Amino acid sequence: MALLRSILKPFALMLLAGYGWLRLRFVNEPTLLILTYHRILPVDAPERSCEQPGMVTSPELLTKHINLVRKFGAEPIHLDDWLERKQSKKNLPRLAVAFTFDDGWRDNFQYAYPQLKAQNIPATIFLVTRLVDTCETFWPEHILRLLTSSPDAEVNIQHQWLVPFLNREDAYSLPLSLDKADKVISKLKALPDEVIYNHLKKIKRGYDTAEELSQNRSILSKQEIAEMGESGLVKFGAHTRNHLRLNFLHDQEILRTEIVDCFEDMQFLGNMAIPIFCYPNGNVTSKAEELVRKTYRAACTTKTGWNPAASRSSYDLHRFNLHDGNSLSVLHFLATIGRAIL
Repeated sequence: MALLRSILKPFALMLLAGYGWLRLRFVNEPTLLILTYHRILPVDAPERSCEQPGMVTSPELLTKHINLVRKFGAEPIHLDDWLERKQSKKNLPRLAVAFTFDDGWRDNFQYAYPQLKAQNIPATIFLVTRLVDTCETFWPEHILRLLTSSPDAEVNIQHQWLVPFLNREDAYSLPLSLDKADKVISKLKALPDEVIYNHLKKIKRGYDTAEELSQNRSILSKQEIAEMGESGLVKFGAHTRNHLRLNFLHDQEILRTEIVDCFEDMQFLGNMAIPIFCYPNGNVTSKAEELVRKTYRAACTTKTGWNPAASRSSYDLHRFNLHDGNSLSVLHFLATIGRAIL
């Protein structure tokens, strides 16, 4: 079976890439292609050692993607501009592309912004507002760092809650490889964020001193946001206050705080803030969607696909999540785009 898969995989890749090429080349109605990125890090960046591989793209690869979509005749556009033009039903390009970045990572300023500025590419960054100007980060990064580092005896005892999410042979053989640790992250998503953060608070992490955190800040500062916004190239959407997955929020007040108050936090941005929401992890509930529709003009999901102007709801925007693994070559990029057929 493994041999058969290895034989069929190149053919499947070519088939999907062919469909992606045809779709890009022969779009016959105004359509929006949304490309999603998270972290933009050089290939030798130390942060890669404790980050999910599916979250990371190199600056050089981002530039290749920009050049590639332009070769296909796509018009780079601000996400909110496309929505306004769609509503007015005029001047929509045959194929538009919106570059979006989730979470508000500092490396978006350090490595993505120079590429965007050099090529005059508009973009949207979705902010987790209560992490801006702090030295905090998200639980997957804490877990990855814990699992891929050599733990002392105390951490060994305190990580016992993770054992049910580890393979039997890995449970008492830390550290793990990054790939194995990444699989643990996927399994942990069965738990509410609050449960995971409560466990992490009990672990005394010697590497989390205030001085080290300050030196290794991962999330954007207000100053960095302002500099990007003043250029007119970068605008900012909402990605909740604390990146809590909405399907686990049963308290309606907390749900409202994450969705509605998040946009209120962004008012310091002035017209750099746009009323577009992005669902953390793509998790949507009826209550969450109701609040989003009352507060925002549009919403991005994690569903894969294209956005034809005539048939796609502004509250159900589909995107393509790109990273080094699925878009390193033109063939892989086109195959990822072509996966919308599946």
